[in-house]
Amino acid sequence: MLLKLFRISICISSFLYTFYVLCNFTYFLSKLKTANHELQQGLILKTLWILLLNTSLLSIFILQHSVMASDIVKDFYYKFNIEDIERSVFNMSSAAVLHFLMSTWQSIPWSLIWNFNIDGNDKMSFVISFLHFTGWLIVYTGCVMMDISELAGIKQVYYKISGRPRPMAMKSRELQRYFMHMRHPSFSGFLIILWVYPVMTIDRFILASLLTVYMILMWTIDQDDYNYHSIIISRKERELGNKMF
Repeated sequence: MLLKLFRISICISSFLYTFYVLCNFTYFLSKLKTANHELQQGLILKTLWILLLNTSLLSIFILQHSVMASDIVKDFYYKFNIEDIERSVFNMSSAAVLHFLMSTWQSIPWSLIWNFNIDGNDKMSFVISFLHFTGWLIVYTGCVMMDISELAGIKQVYYKISGRPRPMAMKSRELQRYFMHMRHPSFSGFLIILWVYPVMTIDRFILASLLTVYMILMWTIDQDDYNYHSIIISRKERELGNKMF
């Protein structure tokens, strides 16, 4: 009984905290900012220090993501028969590192790569806001379509408590392989969010570049995965067509 309560508490805590951090992350990436051209003393050293700090924060986030998604860590959960909470712990840990990154991150508003002035330009502000809305819609819709309850770690705990097999074990071998290769299903949405921005400071550029490179390296989809994806889309289209007509 205590073990069940432990599993449920981990699952619920992870879901609530991850949801809170994701809401803040949405604001963190999509809040429109203006440039600051104010000159300060020791600007070069300050810029280099901030870049080092921000790069370290991103490295911690990437390292945490990679290590906790490794087979070595997953085998640890299986060894102690707590594999059902692996996703919840992963989400909570990722959220904690992301929370730390956002709270510690320092911007460099005086160092610009490009600057499109949106002050008083309602059309450009609307276009950028719309594109960010579209990007987040792609991200969160992709999560829902991939089974949001499983991504959140809720289904794993529920299946364990109710004595069912792991949710992933009930999926086809092709789908399991597809999920293993597709680490970031909302890649295109994040590209829009990271790069479509009116004020591209150096710190924002570093953030966008490192996260983009990381997602590309983790994206190992091959021809078999593309073929499987095409088959599933065609099947969904036929099912939708049959329901409508």
